Amino acid sequence: MQLKKLGYKMSDVVAVITSHSHLDHMGNVEMFPNALHILQKRELYQAWWPEKFQRSSGAHIMADYDDARDFNYFALDGDLDVFGDGSITVLDAPGHTLGNSSLKLKFANGDTFVIAQDALWMRENLEGYPAGLNYSVKAYFETADRLKYMSDLENAELFFGHDEQQWKEKGNRWYK
Repeated sequence: MQLKKLGYKMSDVVAVITSHSHLDHMGNVEMFPNALHILQKRELYQAWWPEKFQRSSGAHIMADYDDARDFNYFALDGDLDVFGDGSITVLDAPGHTLGNSSLKLKFANGDTFVIAQDALWMRENLEGYPAGLNYSVKAYFETADRLKYMSDLENAELFFGHDEQQWKEKGNRWYK
């Protein structure tokens, strides 16, 4: 467990930002019953009442979060500057799911990262190839453009949700 490697316990986590409600992003949410859970209101709705095509895709495993229904949620309707200082901004990034989110992180040393999550699965998505599972391909490409422009304008490093090559090249910077 990564938290334990860093010297933290599950109970030390006071907030959880969830990009979307698919199994590989929300699967262990029940491990944080006392945290504030931050996600888009549309995605929270999608988690509890996924549309038929979303349910049949296998991406939603409602048993992973059915005991989390009464958790403390901060349901967003758009972007949120979490601390009001630009250090962590939750970005509304629909397309992959109805209420998908990405993150922008600004560090004191001047570095800025845009963490796409599943708004962009891999680098080739920037070249006009959408990921395979999308709520709206139109919204997907609008979000892809937004994140790319944001990355370019702010000289931010853009991280993709499932780009194996990028994680091989960059992942060891964080996981030691």
